[in-house]
Amino acid sequence: MPTKREWQQMLEQRLPSKDRYTDRNRAITAYYAQCYLQQPDVFKWAGMAAFASYQVGVGLQVAEMLMAPRALAAVPKNSAGDDMLALSLQLYQLGMSLAFTVPIALHDAATRPLLLNDLDLLKQGNDQIFDDVAWAHLAYAQSGIDEIEANVAESEQPYLLQGFRMIDAGVKKLADPDQRQAGKALIRDGNITLLRHEQQVTVPGVMDRLTQLGKLIVSLGGALDFQKADQNSAGGSWFSGYFGLLPVLSGQVSLARFEDRWRWLEGEALPLWDKIDAAYAPATSFHQRLVSMAECKPSLLQQITDLMTNSYQAVGLQLSRV
Repeated sequence: MPTKREWQQMLEQRLPSKDRYTDRNRAITAYYAQCYLQQPDVFKWAGMAAFASYQVGVGLQVAEMLMAPRALAAVPKNSAGDDMLALSLQLYQLGMSLAFTVPIALHDAATRPLLLNDLDLLKQGNDQIFDDVAWAHLAYAQSGIDEIEANVAESEQPYLLQGFRMIDAGVKKLADPDQRQAGKALIRDGNITLLRHEQQVTVPGVMDRLTQLGKLIVSLGGALDFQKADQNSAGGSWFSGYFGLLPVLSGQVSLARFEDRWRWLEGEALPLWDKIDAAYAPATSFHQRLVSMAECKPSLLQQITDLMTNSYQAVGLQLSRV
């Protein structure tokens, strides 16, 4: 039977390399969505993780838009010795707005510490959660609970192993009409236990290393956005919306602290997810959004990011010839 490392390697082979930030994030998001779509009655954590990973991807895409100009720093100077003037002229000739030069001017002074440190940490967190939990979904789907029991480390037993044991016990009850509701409750509680493993064991290693500015930004932007997943619900849960803007800005609460994250998740995000998950059915908007994730379809933001990145590369190529 495969070892834990071998299960992890099976999944790693499906992903783009770690230097392809957004492509890798989309592949991770796709795997979570695929797990949920294949067994929506069982893999509840994976469904919620797909939306959480998608939200991380939004941050990475914004970073890519701001990081694209960084490559232009190495462009040779033209005969006039003025890179910025040459760049503006090239952008004008390409019919693009001169406002595109703003990220270039501000990049090193204002955004570089965040992009190169905090956003890289968030990317690492996306990878670590996948490495930590996704293998168990593959092992359970293919070989059952015994495969997880044979491979978990001691530190994973309180939440990861216990969560899958609860899920497995619930799955066995689903076949009996008299125990179906009890089975559903066990599966839900098991998936929440997986979420607690993610939030209490894996995520703190990333959150604790963020800068104070990074902690503030993730607190302001932290969300589980289910927009278009359920037209009859609020559609999403925002950390700053739950606690209020002033407590977040003052540092009274922070997404970087487990206790605050868990209060938000238990108080608003999980109840909203339960409502949307309970209404899951093929052909719904919720199903269609998960299918889009599972197929790695780029979001509108990703399409804009790709356009901007390609544009900057084209400008850089032309400048290198000046």
